[in-house]
Amino acid sequence: MNTVLIVTPDDALRTRLLRGLGGFTIFEAPSDSEAVKTLRLVEIDLVLRDSAGPAGALSTFVSGARDVAPGALVVAVGAAGEEEATADFMVPDGFTTRELDTVLRHALDKQRLMREIKMLRSPSTPLPAARAAAEETSWDNAALARVLKAFSRVFAAGFDLRRVLDTFLEAIGDVIRPTRVAVLLPDTDGREFRIAAHRGLAPQIVQSVRLPAAEGLPRWLAAQGRPIALHDVTDPELVRELKLLQGIVATPLLAHGDLVAILVLGQPVFGAGYSRAEIETLFDLVTQLATVIRDIALHQQLEREKEFTERILSHMSSGVVTIGRDQRVGTMNRRAEEILGLSAHAVVRQDLRVLPSPLGDLLFDTLSSGRPMPRTEIQLALRRLWIEVSTYVIRDEESAPLGAVLVFEDLTAQKELAAQKREADQFQLLTRVVARIADEIKNPLVSINTFIELIGERYDDPDFRRHFSSVVRRDVRRLVEVFEKLAALVTEGELNFATVDAFEAVTQLVEAIDLAEGGLGKHLQLDVAPASEPFPVKVDATQLRKALSYLIRYLTHNSPNDLAKISLSVGRHAEPDGGHDVRILVGSRTAAVSAEKLERLFDPVQMVQESLIDVGPAVSQRLVEALGGRLGVRQTRHELSFVVSLPPAAA
Repeated sequence: MNTVLIVTPDDALRTRLLRGLGGFTIFEAPSDSEAVKTLRLVEIDLVLRDSAGPAGALSTFVSGARDVAPGALVVAVGAAGEEEATADFMVPDGFTTRELDTVLRHALDKQRLMREIKMLRSPSTPLPAARAAAEETSWDNAALARVLKAFSRVFAAGFDLRRVLDTFLEAIGDVIRPTRVAVLLPDTDGREFRIAAHRGLAPQIVQSVRLPAAEGLPRWLAAQGRPIALHDVTDPELVRELKLLQGIVATPLLAHGDLVAILVLGQPVFGAGYSRAEIETLFDLVTQLATVIRDIALHQQLEREKEFTERILSHMSSGVVTIGRDQRVGTMNRRAEEILGLSAHAVVRQDLRVLPSPLGDLLFDTLSSGRPMPRTEIQLALRRLWIEVSTYVIRDEESAPLGAVLVFEDLTAQKELAAQKREADQFQLLTRVVARIADEIKNPLVSINTFIELIGERYDDPDFRRHFSSVVRRDVRRLVEVFEKLAALVTEGELNFATVDAFEAVTQLVEAIDLAEGGLGKHLQLDVAPASEPFPVKVDATQLRKALSYLIRYLTHNSPNDLAKISLSVGRHAEPDGGHDVRILVGSRTAAVSAEKLERLFDPVQMVQESLIDVGPAVSQRLVEALGGRLGVRQTRHELSFVVSLPPAAA
């Protein structure tokens, strides 16, 4: 991987440069002096230097940088005038990412050519004598015992990765005495290896070095699965990365075929290198460490996932309770605590019977049967809480139940709000109904009261007494009818069943209706279709006639003309089950009712707000149903009719 040093005190410029430097190991320096220190410490490929500053500062920096690192190329950012010629490349002040990428590519091409020329001109170096001498050395028994003892502390460190790595580096340092040592671990995404623990490395290297997992040294170690020594390397990229880490040996830490870490050793304190026996022994030891690191990484991943899940549960607006196979509570989130008024500390790991009834029964049934329960409203015995619950079972790969989950929401506030709204609506409705009733009875009472006031003065007038009797009789009948309708809405009263002829009951009703009265200001024309046979039904004849009269009054009231024409007929109708019923048809070609009004025709709460006459069909329906029959309505293009269906009397 190529290294880049950014030299600028400007945070905004640094951010712009970093945006276009993906795939580089990046070092940063706020000043020229800090940059020179980094150049002495690390082999830098490219230096991106901010040209802002006093005159001559760029030229001075370029001269000093070439003295310290002759192989580094300097790219001036925003240089102009004579100073532009001192740098190897130049990027304009308002550069784009594409312009920066082009300059960097040209600079790297130039540097690669320079290195190839240098390699061709430099003679090959013989194998150092120290290497041959080192081949014969190995760890003695005492050193090996110290390492094994240190490794026992590593395994005793538990899941503390930092402690494990520090203990391991101390053990390595006590035995082979490297000047520098580092352990590199992959990042969370597994794309780069970074230094996780070290001894003897400069902070700039620790903070900046990034090795791509799919390139260079990590790729070679993952593919080969064996240590690599600097004196055996011919690939210049591998040489550069080892030198970047100031190491001469790199050992892979493999677990189940995956590269979980990289161990890099610098020069030993004494000697020119490490023997083959030492590297082999070290490789055997770090293989065991790789398993430990992998297990710790897996444990940390599970911990993070558990923490993430717990955070989700804690922020959910629904309560969540889980149980395991042992029928003990495994999880209770914050919302569940608030709704149930229980502490998770006191409930978790307890038997499911600790939950308020019937929550424990629902979880047990789901766990035992494996059947989920869809959303259902229930009321707990605990504080009479209304909640909406659903349950489902958790299964393993073999579909065996692992546990059950209960999800619930508190509906108490919604229920209370709905009850308050319902009470408010009912109170408002009651107000309108009372106002309508008062309006219905006011007119008759006014006329009655007027005649009572005049009766003392005009009692001897026979015309007045006759007119008074007629009006009072009519208005009293209207009052009685109002209260009968209201009473029929709330109570059925006592019914006296007897077998009667339905046609005869209809005929009696027509004869009893006074064609000139009704208080509706209209003339009523009633036509009864003749019947050729009797139609016996077992009903209360009085209540049947009353129900039919309300229907006739409703049709009369909704006839727009002064003349209301209503027809009645009685017949039989076959049922799908083979039986038959007696049907009384009350229809009118003069009545007209909107479709919207027909939809709420049998709702007394809605109809009573308009007129007590309009509530007549609802009262009739209640009376007919009390007699064992049914009442329906149908509207055709030319006629509106009610259909009263009654069961026939037994023979």
